[in-house]
Amino acid sequence: MSLKKILVGSAIGGGIIAGVTYFFRLKRTSVELESYAKVNIFKLDLSGLVLQVDVQLKNPTRTKFKIKFPFIKLIYKDATIGSSQVVDKDITIPAYGEAVAEKIMITIPPRNIFSVSAGLIKSLLAGEQVKLNSKTISTIDLGWKKLPYEKTEEVTLKN
Repeated sequence: MSLKKILVGSAIGGGIIAGVTYFFRLKRTSVELESYAKVNIFKLDLSGLVLQVDVQLKNPTRTKFKIKFPFIKLIYKDATIGSSQVVDKDITIPAYGEAVAEKIMITIPPRNIFSVSAGLIKSLLAGEQVKLNSKTISTIDLGWKKLPYEKTEEVTLKN
């Protein structure tokens, strides 16, 4: 009877150790997710400015997971000039792999261009480079837990 108790105790202990190890590995995964936004001018005319954002997602860990399609905010001189649509779609990122969220279109109508960032269009039309901040917001789905993900990076636009 004591051998049976030892085996049951060992199995429970092993399960707890495996669970704790898995939890810490998943928690570390969210910290190691990398994203890089690339912003390009899709269209620039009197109807406004349309920007195309592609977000490269990198997973340098051995854990495969899902992430919600990224929501993008573009900020110019501390003011939000546009944001993407909210999309309820999951992107699977393989272990030690990459995925790309492509063709995220952000329209900045003329009223925003002139009120918030008149210098943005003037600089682009003059062929100058313009620095924006791109804020990527998403949620990492680890299966049993969802973790927020947010990254702000500076990007350069040129016409």
